[in-house]
Amino acid sequence: MPFIHIKSLPFESPLDVPAVITGIARDFAKGNEIPLEHVHVTWDYFEPGHFAKGESAPEFQPESPHSVLVDLLTPDFNAPDMIGTMLRTLAQSLSGRTGIPLHKIFINHRQAFSGMVFDDGNVVEW
Repeated sequence: MPFIHIKSLPFESPLDVPAVITGIARDFAKGNEIPLEHVHVTWDYFEPGHFAKGESAPEFQPESPHSVLVDLLTPDFNAPDMIGTMLRTLAQSLSGRTGIPLHKIFINHRQAFSGMVFDDGNVVEW
Protein backbone atom coordinates (compact mmCIF):
# COMPACT_ATOMS: atom_id res chain seq x y z
CA MET A 1 0.00 0.00 0.00
CA PRO A 2 2.68 2.60 0.47
CA PHE A 3 1.94 5.68 -1.64
CA ILE A 4 4.81 8.02 -2.38
CA HIS A 5 3.83 11.38 -3.89
CA ILE A 6 6.68 13.67 -4.96
CA LYS A 7 6.28 17.33 -5.95
CA SER A 8 8.95 19.72 -7.14
CA LEU A 9 9.62 22.56 -9.47
CA PRO A 10 10.59 21.32 -12.93
CA PHE A 11 14.23 20.60 -13.63
CA GLU A 12 16.10 22.76 -16.12
CA SER A 13 17.57 19.62 -17.68
CA PRO A 14 14.90 17.00 -18.38
CA LEU A 15 14.48 14.30 -15.75
CA ASP A 16 13.58 10.78 -16.88
CA VAL A 17 10.62 10.63 -14.51
CA PRO A 18 9.44 7.09 -15.45
CA ALA A 19 12.92 5.68 -14.78
CA VAL A 20 13.27 7.63 -11.53
CA ILE A 21 9.88 6.69 -10.05
CA THR A 22 10.14 3.00 -10.97
CA GLY A 23 13.65 2.96 -9.49
CA ILE A 24 12.37 4.59 -6.29
CA ALA A 25 9.60 1.98 -6.11
CA ARG A 26 12.17 -0.83 -6.43
CA ASP A 27 14.52 0.71 -3.85
CA PHE A 28 11.68 1.33 -1.40
CA ALA A 29 10.29 -2.19 -1.78
CA LYS A 30 13.69 -3.83 -1.35
CA GLY A 31 14.81 -1.58 1.50
CA ASN A 32 11.62 -2.18 3.46
CA GLU A 33 10.85 -5.79 2.47
CA ILE A 34 7.53 -4.83 0.86
CA PRO A 35 6.34 -6.57 -2.30
CA LEU A 36 7.04 -4.25 -5.24
CA GLU A 37 3.50 -4.56 -6.57
CA HIS A 38 2.22 -2.77 -3.44
CA VAL A 39 4.41 0.35 -3.82
CA HIS A 40 2.93 3.35 -5.70
CA VAL A 41 4.99 6.39 -6.72
CA THR A 42 3.89 9.63 -8.41
CA TRP A 43 5.79 12.78 -9.36
CA ASP A 44 4.10 16.07 -10.14
CA TYR A 45 5.64 19.42 -11.01
CA PHE A 46 4.63 22.81 -9.75
CA GLU A 47 4.34 25.27 -12.61
CA PRO A 48 7.44 27.47 -12.81
CA GLY A 49 7.10 30.27 -10.28
CA HIS A 50 4.20 28.54 -8.47
CA PHE A 51 6.16 27.48 -5.38
CA ALA A 52 7.37 30.21 -3.05
CA LYS A 53 9.63 30.01 -0.06
CA GLY A 54 9.61 33.39 1.56
CA GLU A 55 9.98 35.83 -1.31
CA SER A 56 11.71 33.35 -3.62
CA ALA A 57 9.58 31.81 -6.41
CA PRO A 58 12.09 30.38 -8.93
CA GLU A 59 11.29 28.59 -12.15
CA PHE A 60 13.46 25.50 -11.76
CA GLN A 61 14.37 23.11 -8.96
CA PRO A 62 18.17 23.20 -9.19
CA GLU A 63 18.36 26.99 -8.78
CA SER A 64 15.85 26.86 -5.97
CA PRO A 65 16.47 26.98 -2.25
CA HIS A 66 13.22 25.00 -2.03
CA SER A 67 13.03 21.40 -0.98
CA VAL A 68 11.48 18.63 -3.00
CA LEU A 69 8.24 17.81 -1.16
CA VAL A 70 7.36 14.17 -0.57
CA ASP A 71 4.24 12.70 1.01
CA LEU A 72 4.55 9.11 2.23
CA LEU A 73 1.34 7.29 3.14
CA THR A 74 1.59 3.89 4.86
CA PRO A 75 -0.67 1.64 6.94
CA ASP A 76 -0.78 2.44 10.65
CA PHE A 77 0.68 -0.89 11.77
CA ASN A 78 4.32 0.10 11.17
CA ALA A 79 6.50 0.62 14.25
CA PRO A 80 8.35 3.94 14.63
CA ASP A 81 11.74 2.37 13.80
CA MET A 82 10.26 0.94 10.57
CA ILE A 83 8.88 4.35 9.64
CA GLY A 84 12.36 5.78 10.19
CA THR A 85 13.80 3.14 7.87
CA MET A 86 11.16 3.98 5.25
CA LEU A 87 11.97 7.69 5.45
CA ARG A 88 15.72 7.11 5.13
CA THR A 89 15.33 4.58 2.30
CA LEU A 90 13.09 6.96 0.37
CA ALA A 91 15.35 9.99 0.88
CA GLN A 92 18.49 8.09 -0.14
CA SER A 93 16.81 6.64 -3.23
CA LEU A 94 15.42 10.00 -4.32
CA SER A 95 18.78 11.69 -3.79
CA GLY A 96 20.74 8.94 -5.53
CA ARG A 97 18.46 8.81 -8.56
CA THR A 98 18.18 12.58 -9.08
CA GLY A 99 21.27 14.17 -7.54
CA ILE A 100 19.08 16.21 -5.17
CA PRO A 101 21.04 16.71 -1.94
CA LEU A 102 19.52 15.02 1.11
CA HIS A 103 19.19 18.37 2.87
CA LYS A 104 16.83 19.53 0.08
CA ILE A 105 14.35 16.65 0.52
CA PHE A 106 11.35 17.08 2.82
CA ILE A 107 9.27 13.96 3.52
CA ASN A 108 6.02 13.99 5.46
CA HIS A 109 4.79 10.61 6.71
CA ARG A 110 1.08 10.00 7.15
CA GLN A 111 -0.73 6.91 8.35
CA ALA A 112 -3.79 5.23 6.86
CA PHE A 113 -5.90 3.54 9.51
CA SER A 114 -7.70 0.21 9.27
CA GLY A 115 -11.25 0.70 8.08
CA MET A 116 -10.44 4.14 6.62
CA VAL A 117 -9.16 2.97 3.23
CA PHE A 118 -11.24 2.00 0.20
CA ASP A 119 -9.39 -0.29 -2.20
CA ASP A 120 -10.25 -3.01 -4.67
CA GLY A 121 -13.98 -2.36 -4.27
CA ASN A 122 -14.09 -2.60 -0.48
CA VAL A 123 -13.30 -0.84 2.76
CA VAL A 124 -10.04 -2.47 3.85
CA GLU A 125 -9.34 -3.59 7.40
CA TRP A 126 -6.13 -5.08 8.68
